Amino acid sequence: MPNIYIQTYGCAANQAESEIMAGLLQKAAYDIVKNIDNADLIIVNTCWVKQVSEQRLIFYLKDIQNRYPNKKLIVAGCAPEAAYKKIVDTTPNASLVSTHHVTKIAQAVQKTLEGKRIEFLGESREIKLCLPRIRINPVIDIVEIAQGCSGKCSYCATRLAKGKIFSFPKEKILEEISLSVKNGCKEIWVTTQDTACYGFDEDGIRLPELLKEITKILGKFFVRVGMMNPNNVLPMISDLITAYKNKKIYKFLHLPVQSGDNEILEKMNRIYKVEDFEEIVKAFKENFRLQLWTDVIAGYPGETKEQFERTLELIKRVKPDWVNVSKFGSRPNTEAAKLKPLPSGIVKERSRIASEIVREISLEKNKEWMDWKGTVLVSERGKKPGQWRGRNFAYKPVLVGSNNNLLGKFVEVKIVEASTSHLMGSIIK
Repeated sequence: MPNIYIQTYGCAANQAESEIMAGLLQKAAYDIVKNIDNADLIIVNTCWVKQVSEQRLIFYLKDIQNRYPNKKLIVAGCAPEAAYKKIVDTTPNASLVSTHHVTKIAQAVQKTLEGKRIEFLGESREIKLCLPRIRINPVIDIVEIAQGCSGKCSYCATRLAKGKIFSFPKEKILEEISLSVKNGCKEIWVTTQDTACYGFDEDGIRLPELLKEITKILGKFFVRVGMMNPNNVLPMISDLITAYKNKKIYKFLHLPVQSGDNEILEKMNRIYKVEDFEEIVKAFKENFRLQLWTDVIAGYPGETKEQFERTLELIKRVKPDWVNVSKFGSRPNTEAAKLKPLPSGIVKERSRIASEIVREISLEKNKEWMDWKGTVLVSERGKKPGQWRGRNFAYKPVLVGSNNNLLGKFVEVKIVEASTSHLMGSIIK
């Protein structure tokens, strides 16, 4: 059978969908290869969330067409839906399979190999659970609990690709996780575009109840809850904190604020205030030793120097463990694309300043873990021989050394060193 190579860009949901595509193709008797040179057909699972993502993707698509003119190509993921014309102009001979049609990948591959150009586009209600998979990491199960989101952020292109919120059935989610735990997965990533809006499209359960059901599944595993927008967390904060008290839930909160200025948040159509973000963080920190991640956009159109400084003040005040700092980049077909952008030099400089502060705070926060002792789940190999990377109860990355195979093992460690990006641990038993 023909050989298929899959290149993945983007978020955890994209990684999950690549795993599913690989599993479905293997089931259809295709061979999945790790070397692009050996492939008869290339699938590029795309991301379109940022301007830099677009630039990287378009460069890659042009490059592989130049290097492999005789190989068949399928462009999958978010880009075919969010930027149809740009993708067709860049790859006129490629077949297109949007994020809504993952389960049709075997059909798309067959038709493309036959020399046909096909398109599977348009919103659908595919339930991407309990399907064949080839996992990128055998220890981690990436579980999409929904497709799309409930927001209408002015700058966001992802919603153009993913559409409105469609929550997957609770029973299928629980079945997916139960099967993965039985098959050896020890870390469950509960993910979608905004995890907090799970169930908003129906009268069923919400995220806190779903998490409680997940933690009842037998087995020893941790759950990482994906990104949640503040406006959707606030109404259920008490129930969510109760769910987080279960030992199986990582004490990890990814809560994007995007700006420390309420006027900019209003222009972004984020429908919450800075005070709401801080209220949520305060409530979680009162209950847990927490790892907090957030996101900020530097240089949103119209952002003044004083408004940017409020973002810096917020970061210094809240002290997140990590902040994803993005330079504003206009995304086609969004409301923000109609606004006059700031000079690129100003945007770049604001990003640099914010990133520098973030690194300083991250090191400070990591040093607070010095001499901590506790359990770490080893979830992947390190970059060096004999090095392993794991996570503690707060999802803090911990590197340990051992000549034994620790993948998927729970080990007791003591933190002996801290850097900006991770902790170093010594195994104590």
